[in-house]
Amino acid sequence: MSRRPALFAAAALASVGFVLAMVLAREHADAHAGIASFCAISEYVNCDRVATSRYSVVLGLPVATWGMFGYGLALVLAVAGLRPGRRREGWPAGLLFLVAAAAAAVALALALVSELAIGALCLLCAGSWLTSFALLVAAWRACRPEGVAAAVRGDLAILRERPLLVAGLVLAAACGVAIVAAAYPRYWERRAGAHAATAGPSPASAAAPVSRGPLVVVEFSDYECPFCAKAHEDAKALLAGRPDVTLVRRHFPINAECNPAVKVRKHPDACALARAGICAEEQGKLPAMDDALFRNQQAKRPVEELAAAVGLDLPRFRRCLGAPETEARLRSDIEAAVRVGLAATPTYVVGGRTYAGQLPAELLPPRREAAADAAR
Repeated sequence: MSRRPALFAAAALASVGFVLAMVLAREHADAHAGIASFCAISEYVNCDRVATSRYSVVLGLPVATWGMFGYGLALVLAVAGLRPGRRREGWPAGLLFLVAAAAAAVALALALVSELAIGALCLLCAGSWLTSFALLVAAWRACRPEGVAAAVRGDLAILRERPLLVAGLVLAAACGVAIVAAAYPRYWERRAGAHAATAGPSPASAAAPVSRGPLVVVEFSDYECPFCAKAHEDAKALLAGRPDVTLVRRHFPINAECNPAVKVRKHPDACALARAGICAEEQGKLPAMDDALFRNQQAKRPVEELAAAVGLDLPRFRRCLGAPETEARLRSDIEAAVRVGLAATPTYVVGGRTYAGQLPAELLPPRREAAADAAR
């Protein structure tokens, strides 16, 4: 029986898996930059929640990058099995089965983590898991007619014949992975456990001149953006007890319904929530409403319920939501974001410079100087 159809199928599936892993690696980076994924469809079917969980990085690399290594190895083995002049009939179907079995086991583990620990499903991840199981079936068929056990024993026997070559290949692979891990941009790491974000027009690591007077920080945000919620809490902690620093809220909903600067509706309620924030500010209750809206991403309580909880005048709040002045203010915020070259939410503007993802602590004057400035 010819093994070639099974090996062709394995090569095709490994290629599909490799492409999916590449897309997932890009989605992982975009998610940590505050760019919503196309498959962030609901609270449960949400690639962003999976990509920003603590389970998305293993041993210093995103899981998707490890997937690229695994699928790449499977592709090399499948192609090697299709070449003429192999050392024995069936080589290296046994090794291909071992790699596919490991991929399927990892896929099962990731599926359990996604369901039980994260509580969200990434459609791209699910596609990769299905590809891994299909690859296992193709590898199993490639081991026929002698069977999996015989194929594995035969391939391992060939490897034992060349221990130095095998050791060299393993060492080269390990060095390659180590180099990639060392060079990989660790955008998911932030001070105090926060998530990293891709820098905007100006690098966040560049220190701005220390302010000797009141410092104004403008924050462009989206109430449905999970990174914005985390950054909001981080900024509050950073600015606690800093009367010399003023934080100004500006809105940039990732929803084409009200934001012509984007082409998608990633956050379906973002426009309405931005209006709610504007109307809370109109009544002088923006800080409390900010907290309520950002902390409501999971519970999704009605906006009027939040407005009542923070003490807003509800009839006035309802009138404000549909007022032309509210729409004008929202348009003004979006236009301002476009002018500063906003590339992700949240983005902070300090002294004319933009910082995406977080408010760098080094922008703030030392506390002792800040207290003296405030006392003057």
